[in-house]
Amino acid sequence: MDSAARRLERVLFGVIIPLVFLISITFIDNDFLIKECENGICNNYIFSIVLIFLTVFLCLVLLLLKYSNKLDKWFSKELDIEMRERLNEEYHESDVANLGSSWAKMEIEHLESKHGEE
Repeated sequence: MDSAARRLERVLFGVIIPLVFLISITFIDNDFLIKECENGICNNYIFSIVLIFLTVFLCLVLLLLKYSNKLDKWFSKELDIEMRERLNEEYHESDVANLGSSWAKMEIEHLESKHGEE
């Protein structure tokens, strides 16, 4: 299984590539008609500008995801198997049944570090 960040990269590539093709086709044909002109006012360029900004924004998100650690809070780069093992280990460490022995071990370590080993 892939990590969440890797799956998001594939989704972003799947969205960015068709948007780039759509934008390139509209510029080559110069015929991007979503809304007809009313009273001599055409809003067709607004849609193309929105598509361009959306594509640039998604490219920036992809670059941030791939080469930066700023989005690691939301999209982990850790593999699913490793994450499940780590979470199971944390779950077993924080189990209520082991709370007394864990507390005693922590207290022993604290006393040893504070007073030195006896």
